[in-house]
Formats: sequence, structure tokens, C-alpha cells
Amino acid sequence: MQTAINSNPKIFIPLVIILITILACNLPGMAPGATQDVSPGLETPTSLDSPQPPESAPETPAGADSQARADCLPNVFPGKTTRDEVIALLGQPVGVEQIDYLENLQYASPLKGQFNTLTLQDQVVILESILIDDAQNLSWSAIREQYGEPAHTAYSDYLQGSMTYAYPEQGLAFVADENIDAVFIKECYAPISLEEYLRTFGFPLPEKDPFIR
Repeated sequence: MQTAINSNPKIFIPLVIILITILACNLPGMAPGATQDVSPGLETPTSLDSPQPPESAPETPAGADSQARADCLPNVFPGKTTRDEVIALLGQPVGVEQIDYLENLQYASPLKGQFNTLTLQDQVVILESILIDDAQNLSWSAIREQYGEPAHTAYSDYLQGSMTYAYPEQGLAFVADENIDAVFIKECYAPISLEEYLRTFGFPLPEKDPFIR
């Protein structure tokens, strides 16, 4: 699995930039049409029409919330952990990207040339995107056995054959290939409704297989 991922080491970073752009138009507190502050070397994203403001996150049982957060980085909780707390826990990031009111902190991952990414809004973590390597031994069949069928499935740009499987009410999404029973990326966020997920984190996901031309 790792060999396949390393053959595409630069795919993941543009995807994170696209996701941040979409979130800037959709998450609470984002100002539609606000001037974009893009770090040098980043292309200015194309403006998108802003959909309706997202709804409040649904009530989530304490057990489900704890279970979801146990799958994230230790002591990093989406919707709660601040930027200062992240730096204290993980040290200085290897890369920082700023777009509108969202900040993207990049940290080294087990995969060469690819990064674990924390996205922050108003100095608070809202999304963790964590790369999975062979040593972690995380299979898609184990995820499905633990969480059941996903609430939403979409294509992924990450790797040919990969799909994104979302569990919004658990605050989780996985980029995986069920044909080889492998998970490539784990995403963690505060539990939300499926409708809100589709307007925010799920909005930029491809509707068609991006690897079929």
C-alpha cells in the first residue's frame, strides 16, 4: 500500500488547499466574498457561490463522541483544541498555509513528501487529516465493522480506486480502497449532520471518478 501512495506524493497537498477554500465559503463565521490572504507560492482559489449557512451540529451521544475522538490525534479535539495547544503538543509545523479565515498547519507523516494536516478556524482546530501507513495496519473492513455502513460515499482524488467514506454524526471520514482493504487517510471533525457535511467537508469531493478520462 505504501508503495502505491508514494507514487503520488504531491496529490494530497492540493486537495487540502481545495478543501480549505470550500470551507471558507461554507463554515460558520466565514465572510462570503472576503479577501483571500494566500501565502506566497499558493495560487489564489477561484471564488465559489456560498450556499446557505450550515445548521448547528446535532446532539451526539457522549459515547459516540468519545469513540470518534479516540480515532483522532492524541489530545487534539476538533472544535476545542486551540492553535497554541497544538504547537505545545506537536511543536512548530513544517508548513503553514492561510486562506481567508482558515489556517492549514502541516506536520510530518510516515509517508515521504506527504503531510498530516490540521485546519483551524478562529485559532481552533476544525479538521484533522491524518495519513495512514502500513505500520498502522488499518483496514477498511475493520472500519466498517466498527462504525457500520457510511452515511455518504464519494469518489476521491487521492489515489486511483480510492473512495471517501463519511460518518458525519461520528465526526469521521476515511479515504480507502475496499478492493485492497486499505485505508489511506483518516479525517476527524466535530460531529455534524449529513446535510452540513455535504455543504462543508464533503462539498469538494468528485461526483465522478477523476481517474477516468
